[in-house]
Amino acid sequence: MTVSARSPRELLKRVLHTALGDYHYWKVFYIDLPQPPVDLPAEVSIRPIKPEELEDVPDQGMRERKVFGGNGAQGFGLFVDGELAAVQWYWWGERYQAERKGRSWVLPPDAAKSLGLYTRPEFRGRGYAPLLKRHTAHLMAQQGFTRLYSRIWHSHKSSIQVSRKTGWRVAGSYIEICPFSRRIKLRLPL
Repeated sequence: MTVSARSPRELLKRVLHTALGDYHYWKVFYIDLPQPPVDLPAEVSIRPIKPEELEDVPDQGMRERKVFGGNGAQGFGLFVDGELAAVQWYWWGERYQAERKGRSWVLPPDAAKSLGLYTRPEFRGRGYAPLLKRHTAHLMAQQGFTRLYSRIWHSHKSSIQVSRKTGWRVAGSYIEICPFSRRIKLRLPL
C-alpha cells in the first residue's frame, strides 16, 4: 500500500479552506486612458465583435466567451488573415454591477473592466494577447472611458504577465473568504 504525502503547500491550502471556507483572491490591475494606437502587423486586424460571431468558431474555449456579450459589454476580436484568433470583452455600468452582485472591485462611472481575454491554442505564443489588450485600451478610450480594470486570479501567471507587459499596474487585491458560511470581503488598494 502506498501512502501519498502531501506537500506543505497542499496541506496549508486544505487547512485554510477548512477554516475560511470558499475563497476568492484576485489581483486587480488598471491602466489610465487614453493609450496610443498600436501598429498592427499586416496580417492582423482588430475590430468589435458580437457574441453571435463566436458560435461557429471551432474552439470550445472561444465559443464559451459569447456569454460575455450583451448590453453594457463590448467585445473585440483579433483576426489573423481573416481568422478569429483571440477575443477580449469589457463590461461597465449596470452590466458589471449585475454580474458581480456587488462583489469585487468597485468601478468608477467612467471605467470598464476587461474580462474574457482568450487566444485559441493554435495562435498562442505569438504575442496576440498583449497586442489585443494594448490595442483595445486605445479603442475603449475612443468610447469615452478614462480607466480600465482587470481582475486576475492571484496565481494566473500568464494573465498577470500580459497585463504587466502591456503597461497595466496593480491597483490592489480583492479577497473574499467565507468562514462559517459568512461572507467577508476585503478590498485592499495599494
